[in-house]
Amino acid sequence: MVKGIFALYGALALASSSMLASASPVGNSGSSNLRPRILGGSDASKSDYPFIVYLQNTAEKTFCGGSIISEDWVLTAAHCIKTASASDIKVYIGQAEYNPDPSKATAVSSITTHPGYDDSSMVNDLSLLKLAKPITTSGNSSTISVDTTSVGDGVTVTALGWGYTSENGSSASKNLKKADLKTLSQAECGAKDTKFTGNNGARICVAADTGSDTCPGDSGGPLIRQVNGQNELVGVTSFGTAGAGQSISVSCGGPGMVSLFTHVNYYKSFIDSTTGGLRQIEGSKTNER
Repeated sequence: MVKGIFALYGALALASSSMLASASPVGNSGSSNLRPRILGGSDASKSDYPFIVYLQNTAEKTFCGGSIISEDWVLTAAHCIKTASASDIKVYIGQAEYNPDPSKATAVSSITTHPGYDDSSMVNDLSLLKLAKPITTSGNSSTISVDTTSVGDGVTVTALGWGYTSENGSSASKNLKKADLKTLSQAECGAKDTKFTGNNGARICVAADTGSDTCPGDSGGPLIRQVNGQNELVGVTSFGTAGAGQSISVSCGGPGMVSLFTHVNYYKSFIDSTTGGLRQIEGSKTNER
């Protein structure tokens, strides 16, 4: 991981149910380069966001978020998957509280990570998970539409996740959290992330030093916005940075921090070619693309 970049995923002890309540950031041995919470967030109702899921990577012992974009596909961050096989990934659907019960996990049959993903620079940070069985009834779950329009600067967007909620937190948030954020311009964000080319490029940049931010455990989760009263998926939580050469001890939401999200619409061709078209869950309000 390049200096000044903060990954946003958390480690999870998976050996037994008694260990599931304990979590600590991956790579946190003697280093404070991981940011451990949705800072300044508030509780979110799962009924308002029925498309969000959380994932366990049993190979890496990490947890992340994800979004249901089709009856049999979940979109998440590539750095949540790394080298894990499909059998290593467990998907938890329709649960508002972070309380993984392996008996309720949905299996994954295949993983497609963007071929250009680079773990050091976090470019193309996107993976698609094919569910072993389609979600056949909406129940507490629904698909979310993938945004197909420009994002722009100064736009209000909302991040969701179960990440840590205190600076030195030792466990994930039990409740789903949300945080409203504002997108930044090229002039505001370009100095922090030299690969940022504007919010209509591969990444979306938001201010992270305004009292709200995303942190470990939130990686892979959705960045959404409201369009005509409906939620649309615009980004996937990726990483945060204070800029090249900045101290890695800068905390989540600290001065000068920005957070970067993989811009979903930029990767529409990759998503469409991998999934063969997105199909809504029966009873879902999301229209078929």
